[in-house]
Amino acid sequence: MRRTLAGFVVLVLVLGLVTAAAAPRPDPARDYLLNALGLLRTYSIDRDFVDWPAVEAEALRRTTGVTAPAGTYSAIRTVIAELGNPHTRLIGPAQAVPAPPASIEVPSSRTLGDVAVLTVPEFHQDPADERRYVAAGIAAAQSAEARRPCGWIVDLRDNGGGDMVPMLTVVAPLLDEGVLGSFKGLDGAASWILRAGRVLVPGRLAVDPVNPLRLAGPRPPVAVLTSARTGSSGEATLIAFRGLARATTFGQATAGFATGNAVFRLSDGAELVVTTVQEMDLAGRVYGNTPIEPDHPLPATATTDEVIAAASAWLHTQPGCTR
Repeated sequence: MRRTLAGFVVLVLVLGLVTAAAAPRPDPARDYLLNALGLLRTYSIDRDFVDWPAVEAEALRRTTGVTAPAGTYSAIRTVIAELGNPHTRLIGPAQAVPAPPASIEVPSSRTLGDVAVLTVPEFHQDPADERRYVAAGIAAAQSAEARRPCGWIVDLRDNGGGDMVPMLTVVAPLLDEGVLGSFKGLDGAASWILRAGRVLVPGRLAVDPVNPLRLAGPRPPVAVLTSARTGSSGEATLIAFRGLARATTFGQATAGFATGNAVFRLSDGAELVVTTVQEMDLAGRVYGNTPIEPDHPLPATATTDEVIAAASAWLHTQPGCTR
């Protein structure tokens, strides 16, 4: 019996050594790559257009011998290219660092006679900067409203996107309460809602700011200015006006990024931005990667004064704003 037990112990030890030898070594680069591809495969609105087993096999082949996450970037970007959505992208760690708060442009306003011009720039920052952006926007709108304008111009020409909630909060007094637009994804649609000065967007975890401003003349005519630089959340802000009979648009076609993204921070600080939804207006029109044409096209060579003049002329044909 002792001999048998001893043999059993030796056998267990030998099997343990074999098992230990066969255990795979940690492979951070491979794990990083598969995690990124898994996020794309799970969340991308374009996921059904890709042969995932073939794509993953090719990505693994391309990264053979790679030992660091950065070495997988090219393979990940190749897969993103196969998805075919220009709004989906991988941002390296250096580019994913937010800009200093002091460098963030905030909304501003001016009045030209009986017309207010509210400029709404892009926004790409954190909650603390959001408060600064929204506070500046509310103050700008209040300053313009103090002049009792009969119509408003909302300038989105340099709004390249970011977080749509601060932008919509700033222009909230110019919109109608209720549904502003929707996200349309693979699992259905979810609306953006304006309620008592607060913009509610599905999936947003932050505490949403409130715009307390109420106009003396409610539901004024609004002219929205766009350009090829108007993109992403800038286009979402535009879409919130496109369902209003009292609003129209001037300028050039937008950038064509009227889609919503989820941002995933990867282990090395890079960000994987995955397009998960398209945007839809109150009329049920679905937008995506096609530029949004303005109602009143103007040449790209038109100066700001010329664009403002065209918008102002239209405003003065609207009820309550005729001269």
